[in-house]
Amino acid sequence: MQFRRVEPNKSLALARVNTLLERVFSFASILISSQTLTNAFAEYSKYELNPFWFWLNVGLITGSNLLIIFLVWIRRSGRFGFIALTLSSAFAIVTWSFQLDGMELDPGEQPWIWWTVGIGGISAVGGFGVYIASFFLVILPTMWFFLQVSDIGIPVDPWVALQDSSFSFLFSSVLAGFVWVLRYEAAKVDEANHEANLAAIELSRADAIHRERDRIDALIHDSVLTTLLLAASAEDQRSELAAQESARAAIQKLSSLEHDRIMDQNISVSSLFSALEVAVHRFSDSVALESEGASDLPVPAELSAAVTESMLQALANAKNHAGSGASISVFLKGSAKGFKIVIKDNGRGFRPSRVPKNRLGLRLSIVGRVEAAGGKVFIDSKIGVGTNVIIEWSAA
Repeated sequence: MQFRRVEPNKSLALARVNTLLERVFSFASILISSQTLTNAFAEYSKYELNPFWFWLNVGLITGSNLLIIFLVWIRRSGRFGFIALTLSSAFAIVTWSFQLDGMELDPGEQPWIWWTVGIGGISAVGGFGVYIASFFLVILPTMWFFLQVSDIGIPVDPWVALQDSSFSFLFSSVLAGFVWVLRYEAAKVDEANHEANLAAIELSRADAIHRERDRIDALIHDSVLTTLLLAASAEDQRSELAAQESARAAIQKLSSLEHDRIMDQNISVSSLFSALEVAVHRFSDSVALESEGASDLPVPAELSAAVTESMLQALANAKNHAGSGASISVFLKGSAKGFKIVIKDNGRGFRPSRVPKNRLGLRLSIVGRVEAAGGKVFIDSKIGVGTNVIIEWSAA
């Protein structure tokens, strides 16, 4: 079995930035939509807009905003809500003539759908990729320009219409650019953390393999020495031949064991614990460490990498979220059948059932990696008490 690298999660900072931006936008969406609906109802009663098309558009825009609020604050990802609001905004512009139903607005009065042009462009940034979002950033103000200079409602001077549409485009584009810059910088942070995690995992793996080689070398040395001593103490030719054969078999067996383990890069629990101890000390000297029961039980290479990454991620989570003054400890316990690793802190704690799906550091870098490699992860946390992350593995 060849060693397969377990990739650390690469999108923690980006996920946090997206969550923050979505929440900020949900508040802005509520404020702008409130103003939009206020103007809509005023124009509906003043101009007797077509009820069917009016309520259809109001329902779509209101429903899209409610969907954003639900997805952002309950489901933790508002992408489909942003897509719905973008399409609803475009639909409102296209069907404005049906709402008017042949009537005209008073000179200088702005149609209520004007408010949807800017918010529709911004929502496209949250719902689509860069290229499709850029398309909507351009097409919505363009549609608004042609609507203003047409014979629908009250015609507007082309120069005034151009200024109005340009303002909407610039407003949306500046905010979109700000969002894209934040995402880009967050992605750079993720990439740097990713490289640092890879380096830490690779260093721990190399330490573990080095310690495993030393352990096997010691076994070979002790086995050969013991067999040679038996041969030296043999009193007859038959005993000497038996001792020599025993020495030859021991050397072949241990050499084969060394070759197989180095090729597969499997390591023992003892070597894994030694490497994890080094990784903990490199992470922080303030982390309390206790180890017992290390054994020679071989551990799959993929699991070793996953456990190392998960432990480092759990330590990082404890350092970042437990709070100042919280103590962090690591307990390593091995047995003849497997091992248990406990990362414990007495910090703020949290409710595991309320962890959002986009908290990838917990779900992917800790739980997902270990379970994919054949281990188990248990998370016990209480608010005000602290958190225990328990990693377990038993040989099949």
